[in-house]
Amino acid sequence: MPDIEFSKKLISAVDERTQYYNSVVLPQLLEKYRLIHTCVKNIIEVLIQKSIIKPDPYKLEKKISGVEIIPNEPYLDTERALVIGTRISDYEAILDFVCTYYKFSVENTGFNTIKKFVEFNNTFNWAQFNTTSNSPNTRGFAILYSEAKMNSPALTANMMNDNIFKCANTTKEINMILKDLNEFQKEVYKAVIRKDIFDHPKFNMAKASESIQAEVAEIKKFFPAIANKQPFYPALVEEVAKEDLAPDKASLQEALLQKLEIKSEKTEKKKKKIDTKEILMGAVHALSGLAPQLMKIMEKINENHNLLQAEHQSFFDKFVHALRKAFNIDEPTVLYTINITDATTGTVRREKINIHVFISEIERKINFYNSFSLKHLPGYQKIEKNTSEKILEFLNKQISEAQRLVVQIAALDAFFKEAGNPDTKKLIKGMKMELTTMKNTIINTNQHRADYISLVEEEAQMRKLGIEND
Repeated sequence: MPDIEFSKKLISAVDERTQYYNSVVLPQLLEKYRLIHTCVKNIIEVLIQKSIIKPDPYKLEKKISGVEIIPNEPYLDTERALVIGTRISDYEAILDFVCTYYKFSVENTGFNTIKKFVEFNNTFNWAQFNTTSNSPNTRGFAILYSEAKMNSPALTANMMNDNIFKCANTTKEINMILKDLNEFQKEVYKAVIRKDIFDHPKFNMAKASESIQAEVAEIKKFFPAIANKQPFYPALVEEVAKEDLAPDKASLQEALLQKLEIKSEKTEKKKKKIDTKEILMGAVHALSGLAPQLMKIMEKINENHNLLQAEHQSFFDKFVHALRKAFNIDEPTVLYTINITDATTGTVRREKINIHVFISEIERKINFYNSFSLKHLPGYQKIEKNTSEKILEFLNKQISEAQRLVVQIAALDAFFKEAGNPDTKKLIKGMKMELTTMKNTIINTNQHRADYISLVEEEAQMRKLGIEND
């Protein structure tokens, strides 16, 4: 007959492992998707900056409610930039949805969802990212990527290579987690049968005990009542019966319980994260993602400023400007008055910006963020040598400064759109997309910082209660 005692042990083990997945493994999976999202955004920024692809004009109109499979059909070479640009944009948008809205849990991530995630992960073959790939998406993206790297500064090329390398490694890790989760979902499926069908008042225990085939038939009879849209998997149901009635059922049961056993992985991984500063340095690396966004913003500010200045320049003014440029003489001070709105009180204050100083400050920030964008760079290694407390202070300061810079750039963007005559206004370049990307980068950095603080506070509370993470 069905082994009721084993069923109880199995259901308990599945419940414990479900909690383990929900509290430890799947939050790690989310972090890995966040890392890929950051890397992909960095690459997109460079491609847009070099005018290899254009920002998707319909991106904000697309409503994403779940993981979708990106098309991978062939296309004409003449349409490569448009087709691949759209597919990259859609891929990034779905990553954003996954990182922001999707709730990773055993209950929410069943067989079909896992399959869809794996297919989505294969949109681009990061591990074999080359221009001769059999995948139209990978081949097209690699060609555009190669064009972007041509004549790029070494720092930019290294950053792009680092992002591809991280996407390859992280996607491999994600697929391993999904593979393990898929295997565990089989045991969840079997546990539901033991929990809901065996306890059914009309389930015939005596008949089910006659043979493996008889138990499978009896389970199949009552399966529709507990299925909840789950298909009937004969192979998994047969495993249930074999664990109850096969001659080697004892070894099958023992192997399954050992497979579900949770070792001390949770404590070790949590401790490792804090000790190695992995989360904090993840925040530092995420912060460096502001560099390509600021580069595009600096270009637009320069262009908009030159448009406004050209309105009022006579031939003599242009001649003087040319002389200044030829002899390396500083341009006269130009002040723009912008309106800064306090997010808390809603009050508006006026602030004067010396545009040349402001552009120089943005350029300084770009070089600063690039200095720690890769792990092997001296800037990254210098930060990593500090204590966790010092790194946290560094992040607090940098996030605060980045948020203030976003406010100033947004106000300057509004100023440019209102200044100048009607003909000039048509040529002014808005910075809404870059500002949105900057805000998302800051949010991502903040999330890493908040995760670290939460873990440290939890550990401190446990020590206070006399509980050690050994």
